[in-house]
Amino acid sequence: MCSLLLSSNIPIQQLVVNFIKEAIPYSQSVYGILQYNNGAIQIQTNNGEYEEKYPKTLAHFIEKGNNGWYAISDTPFDSGKAIGQTSLEMELKKDYLFVKNIATDAGSMHLLVQLRPFGPNKNTYLLADQKKQFEINIRGVVNKLVQLTQEDRAIISSIAKTKVNAENELEQNRALLQKQGRNYEIAITQFIQLIVNKLEKKYSISIRLTPAFISALKNHQGSFESLENNLERHMQVELNLALSSGETEVFLSPAHLNNLELKKQRRINAKDESLTLGRLAKTYKLLDRYETAAKLVHDKGLSVIGKHIGSHCIPAVSNASITDALNKQSKKVYDLLEKYPERWTIIRQEFKSISNVMAKETERRKQMA
Repeated sequence: MCSLLLSSNIPIQQLVVNFIKEAIPYSQSVYGILQYNNGAIQIQTNNGEYEEKYPKTLAHFIEKGNNGWYAISDTPFDSGKAIGQTSLEMELKKDYLFVKNIATDAGSMHLLVQLRPFGPNKNTYLLADQKKQFEINIRGVVNKLVQLTQEDRAIISSIAKTKVNAENELEQNRALLQKQGRNYEIAITQFIQLIVNKLEKKYSISIRLTPAFISALKNHQGSFESLENNLERHMQVELNLALSSGETEVFLSPAHLNNLELKKQRRINAKDESLTLGRLAKTYKLLDRYETAAKLVHDKGLSVIGKHIGSHCIPAVSNASITDALNKQSKKVYDLLEKYPERWTIIRQEFKSISNVMAKETERRKQMA
């Protein structure tokens, strides 16, 4: 994946196309069209620079086209007209999102992005609400990316003008921030360790602090006064799940900083949850583990793939072991994802191994019906 830091030397259209290709699993084909301020046009695709002769209708499409969804046959990049399609088929074929007039320092950029769900069924299309979400997210993310490159350029220019003084000042500030960061990390680690010691003694289970948890704790926005009660509520759930799956310790992750409010309609009784899960408890914890790792991967801007998820698990695991575990527990994975539709949203939507397991298990159950 391309770096977002000080990336102003990379053409903005290339930076944007590479980012969409790596960060959005649903993207199939991407055209990044940049109209330079001097009138020239350059097109970047997910396969590199567009080297063919520019379509004659491109300028008219950019000028008259509206933001929204198009079939490839309605764009300048159509390689042939579809014949004999019904109105519904034509509507489903509108899987290219056109986003126009994104302002950059070099000129105006326009995007044409094909978005379709991955999986074995190639005839699957996005739903209307999914399309709307992509419209909002892609424009917002690209605008932010453009802003970052502009800020990078300003940083480089500033450093170039006062190179020696800036480097000395930067080094001093870095040393000061590192010292302050270390002191703060020590303080919050000691604070949370006191809470953990109390919970370990109360519930007779080992509780481990992971580096990811400590890192998330430094950016914790909630009240530290309520942190102890919130962690205890998490431990009530984790304790029963651990006992059900034969585990003797719990690893604290960033997910354990999420606030668990004890409203009646949302209260989770840990004992009842454990009894309800029964034989699914071990798989439940496995999905939680992968979801926590996927969130860390997602927050870093990496692709949600097995290699990245495995390296962010505590302890780390291989991509092959993840695939093996999911395949062996495919029936339980399917049952849990069906039973808890609001949980594990990242791996449910972006992790292809989960998608493949669900597709295979769906097909198996159809054949048995």
